[in-house]
Amino acid sequence: MAGYGKRPDWAPAALLALGAPLTGITLIVARAALAAYGPSPLADNWAGTALLFVMMMAGYALLVFTQLRYENVLVFFGAFFLLVIGASMVAGAVSAQALHKRGRTTVCTVQKVDRREVTSTDGNGNTTTNVYYKHDLACAEPRVRTMTTGSRVADRGERVQVVYDPRGRLDPRPAGSVGDPGTSLKWGAALFGGGVVLRVLSELDVPPFGPGTGPRLALLRRRRRTVRGRRPSP
Repeated sequence: MAGYGKRPDWAPAALLALGAPLTGITLIVARAALAAYGPSPLADNWAGTALLFVMMMAGYALLVFTQLRYENVLVFFGAFFLLVIGASMVAGAVSAQALHKRGRTTVCTVQKVDRREVTSTDGNGNTTTNVYYKHDLACAEPRVRTMTTGSRVADRGERVQVVYDPRGRLDPRPAGSVGDPGTSLKWGAALFGGGVVLRVLSELDVPPFGPGTGPRLALLRRRRRTVRGRRPSP
């Protein structure tokens, strides 16, 4: 592949366009598989939990931070969303398959709903707030006591159907939220592949996806010019 301009750095270009995304999704999917099917001691102690968390964060970091190479707006935002959403769907298919295979359904009554906000700030000072709803439950299956979702599922006193994992490896979730793993896998792979294709087209300088064509991100362009124009240290 040709890098930016006429540089013959095809190896770094291939590493960033293909190697980084494939390594990233491998870590993300492996983490989902270990969480669903791995040995019990892996999830029953803090070391195993930390390992799974590091695998997930490392996988997404490879997808996100390598996007900084691509200043073309179409590639920067297009590949970003395609890669992240695609990888999440493929990992979700692994969890959905586990619930389809061994999941059980129980009827629960909502006892209490707590709304929680988690705010994080990235290196550029951008703040993101995520909202979660913790549902305290009284279920026919006594092992199911709580369920956390991204939206309010029901109000206090209402009854809901909840899918749970008898092995306790996967968190309970509303029965209607467990989709078909095959469909999720196909769409996730297609989206992820589209993100990789955008990166490859950018490395090959194919209009309008190449770095020298199409709209570009001014912030990344200025940063790259600053790095290139910096004099080497004596």
